Amino acid sequence: MSNPYDNTRDNNSSVLGPTLKFKGELTADEDLLIQGRIEGSIKHTSSLTIGESGHVKADVRAEYIAVEGRVDGDLKGSKSVKVRESAKISGNIVSPNVSLVEGATFNGNIDMDGDAADKPADKPEKAAQPAKPDDQVEDVVIAEDQPAAKPVPAAKKSNRTVKKSADAA
Repeated sequence: MSNPYDNTRDNNSSVLGPTLKFKGELTADEDLLIQGRIEGSIKHTSSLTIGESGHVKADVRAEYIAVEGRVDGDLKGSKSVKVRESAKISGNIVSPNVSLVEGATFNGNIDMDGDAADKPADKPEKAAQPAKPDDQVEDVVIAEDQPAAKPVPAAKKSNRTVKKSADAA
Protein backbone atom coordinates (compact mmCIF):
# COMPACT_ATOMS: atom_id res chain seq x y z
CA MET A 1 0.00 0.00 0.00
CA SER A 2 1.38 3.43 -0.88
CA ASN A 3 1.94 6.19 1.64
CA PRO A 4 -0.99 8.67 1.41
CA TYR A 5 1.29 11.54 2.51
CA ASP A 6 3.51 11.12 -0.54
CA ASN A 7 0.57 11.59 -2.94
CA THR A 8 0.46 15.36 -2.39
CA ARG A 9 3.86 15.74 -4.06
CA ASP A 10 2.98 14.16 -7.40
CA ASN A 11 1.31 15.72 -10.44
CA ASN A 12 -2.20 14.59 -9.44
CA SER A 13 -2.49 17.07 -6.58
CA SER A 14 -3.49 20.70 -6.37
CA VAL A 15 -1.04 23.23 -4.93
CA LEU A 16 -1.95 26.52 -3.30
CA GLY A 17 1.30 28.44 -3.74
CA PRO A 18 3.17 30.55 -1.19
CA THR A 19 1.83 33.87 -2.53
CA LEU A 20 -1.80 32.75 -2.22
CA LYS A 21 -3.91 34.25 0.60
CA PHE A 22 -7.40 32.82 1.08
CA LYS A 23 -10.07 33.72 3.63
CA GLY A 24 -13.27 31.66 3.98
CA GLU A 25 -14.31 28.01 3.72
CA LEU A 26 -12.07 25.86 1.55
CA THR A 27 -13.40 22.52 0.32
CA ALA A 28 -11.68 20.05 -1.99
CA ASP A 29 -11.82 16.42 -3.06
CA GLU A 30 -8.37 15.94 -4.63
CA ASP A 31 -5.04 15.80 -2.82
CA LEU A 32 -3.99 19.28 -1.77
CA LEU A 33 -0.71 20.94 -0.81
CA ILE A 34 -1.01 24.31 0.93
CA GLN A 35 2.04 26.58 0.77
CA GLY A 36 0.14 29.87 1.21
CA ARG A 37 -1.98 31.45 3.95
CA ILE A 38 -5.49 30.19 4.69
CA GLU A 39 -7.94 31.67 7.22
CA GLY A 40 -11.35 30.20 7.97
CA SER A 41 -12.10 26.48 7.71
CA ILE A 42 -10.93 23.59 5.55
CA LYS A 43 -13.10 20.57 4.75
CA HIS A 44 -11.33 17.99 2.65
CA THR A 45 -12.14 14.42 1.59
CA SER A 46 -8.64 13.25 0.69
CA SER A 47 -4.98 13.92 1.63
CA LEU A 48 -4.09 17.42 2.78
CA THR A 49 -0.54 18.65 3.36
CA ILE A 50 0.28 22.00 4.91
CA GLY A 51 3.74 22.67 3.49
CA GLU A 52 6.68 24.32 5.24
CA SER A 53 5.72 27.78 3.97
CA GLY A 54 2.01 27.16 4.65
CA HIS A 55 0.25 29.05 7.45
CA VAL A 56 -3.29 27.97 8.29
CA LYS A 57 -5.55 29.76 10.78
CA ALA A 58 -8.47 27.38 10.52
CA ASP A 59 -10.11 24.24 11.79
CA VAL A 60 -9.12 21.47 9.38
CA ARG A 61 -11.01 18.27 8.53
CA ALA A 62 -9.57 15.74 6.09
CA GLU A 63 -9.00 12.03 5.65
CA TYR A 64 -5.19 12.30 5.92
CA ILE A 65 -3.45 15.41 7.24
CA ALA A 66 0.29 16.10 7.17
CA VAL A 67 1.66 19.30 8.71
CA GLU A 68 5.06 20.76 7.88
CA GLY A 69 4.15 24.44 8.36
CA ARG A 70 2.15 26.44 10.91
CA VAL A 71 -1.43 25.68 12.03
CA ASP A 72 -3.50 27.73 14.47
CA GLY A 73 -6.66 25.67 14.82
CA ASP A 74 -7.94 22.15 15.41
CA LEU A 75 -7.07 19.21 13.15
CA LYS A 76 -9.45 16.29 12.61
CA GLY A 77 -8.12 13.48 10.45
CA SER A 78 -10.59 10.67 9.85
CA LYS A 79 -7.69 8.27 9.09
CA SER A 80 -4.52 9.94 10.40
CA VAL A 81 -2.60 13.12 11.24
CA LYS A 82 1.17 13.36 10.83
CA VAL A 83 3.06 16.27 12.42
CA ARG A 84 6.47 16.63 10.82
CA GLU A 85 9.68 18.09 12.29
CA SER A 86 9.20 21.62 10.89
CA ALA A 87 5.56 21.88 12.05
CA LYS A 88 4.26 24.41 14.57
CA ILE A 89 0.74 23.63 15.79
CA SER A 90 -1.43 25.46 18.28
CA GLY A 91 -4.68 23.51 18.52
CA ASN A 92 -6.14 20.09 19.21
CA ILE A 93 -5.73 16.93 17.14
CA VAL A 94 -8.51 14.34 16.79
CA SER A 95 -7.64 11.22 14.80
CA PRO A 96 -7.40 7.46 15.32
CA ASN A 97 -3.74 7.57 14.20
CA VAL A 98 -1.42 10.44 15.23
CA SER A 99 2.30 10.77 14.58
CA LEU A 100 4.45 13.53 16.11
CA VAL A 101 8.01 13.70 14.81
CA GLU A 102 10.76 14.86 17.17
CA GLY A 103 11.46 18.56 16.68
CA ALA A 104 7.85 19.53 15.93
CA THR A 105 6.21 22.19 18.10
CA PHE A 106 2.76 21.24 19.39
CA ASN A 107 0.54 23.01 21.92
CA GLY A 108 -2.84 21.34 22.41
CA ASN A 109 -4.54 18.06 23.18
CA ILE A 110 -4.67 14.79 21.27
CA ASP A 111 -7.80 12.63 21.15
CA MET A 112 -7.37 9.27 19.45
CA ASP A 113 -10.85 8.01 20.39
CA GLY A 114 -12.67 10.57 18.28
CA ASP A 115 -15.12 11.40 21.08
CA ALA A 116 -13.93 15.00 21.49
CA ALA A 117 -15.20 15.98 18.05
CA ASP A 118 -18.74 14.99 18.97
CA LYS A 119 -18.82 16.69 22.38
CA PRO A 120 -19.93 20.31 22.72
CA ALA A 121 -17.16 22.74 23.59
CA ASP A 122 -16.83 23.68 27.24
CA LYS A 123 -18.20 27.07 28.17
CA PRO A 124 -15.44 29.54 28.92
CA GLU A 125 -15.10 30.46 32.58
CA LYS A 126 -16.08 33.92 33.70
CA ALA A 127 -13.07 36.23 33.81
CA ALA A 128 -11.86 37.31 37.25
CA GLN A 129 -12.70 40.85 38.28
CA PRO A 130 -9.92 43.17 39.46
CA ALA A 131 -9.69 43.71 43.22
CA LYS A 132 -10.97 46.94 44.74
CA PRO A 133 -8.49 49.01 46.78
CA ASP A 134 -10.12 48.15 50.14
CA ASP A 135 -10.49 44.38 49.40
CA GLN A 136 -8.20 42.00 51.25
CA VAL A 137 -6.22 40.05 48.70
CA GLU A 138 -4.01 37.05 49.32
CA ASP A 139 -1.18 36.16 46.98
CA VAL A 140 -2.56 33.30 44.89
CA VAL A 141 -1.01 31.85 41.74
CA ILE A 142 -3.10 29.56 39.57
CA ALA A 143 -1.43 27.83 36.64
CA GLU A 144 -3.41 27.97 33.41
CA ASP A 145 -5.56 24.86 32.81
CA GLN A 146 -4.88 23.61 36.38
CA PRO A 147 -7.47 23.34 39.15
CA ALA A 148 -7.08 25.86 41.93
CA ALA A 149 -5.36 24.48 45.01
CA LYS A 150 -7.25 24.53 48.29
CA PRO A 151 -5.65 26.67 51.01
CA VAL A 152 -3.65 24.69 53.55
CA PRO A 153 -4.02 25.74 57.19
CA ALA A 154 -0.84 26.83 58.95
CA ALA A 155 0.92 24.05 60.82
CA LYS A 156 0.36 23.96 64.58
CA LYS A 157 3.40 24.17 66.81
CA SER A 158 4.20 21.00 68.64
CA ASN A 159 5.83 20.55 72.02
CA ARG A 160 7.34 17.23 71.01
CA THR A 161 11.05 16.83 70.80
CA VAL A 162 12.57 14.40 68.37
CA LYS A 163 15.48 12.57 69.88
CA LYS A 164 18.31 11.37 67.73
CA SER A 165 18.83 7.66 68.19
CA ALA A 166 22.26 6.13 68.30
CA ASP A 167 21.39 3.88 65.32
CA ALA A 168 20.52 6.84 63.05
CA ALA A 169 23.98 8.37 63.36
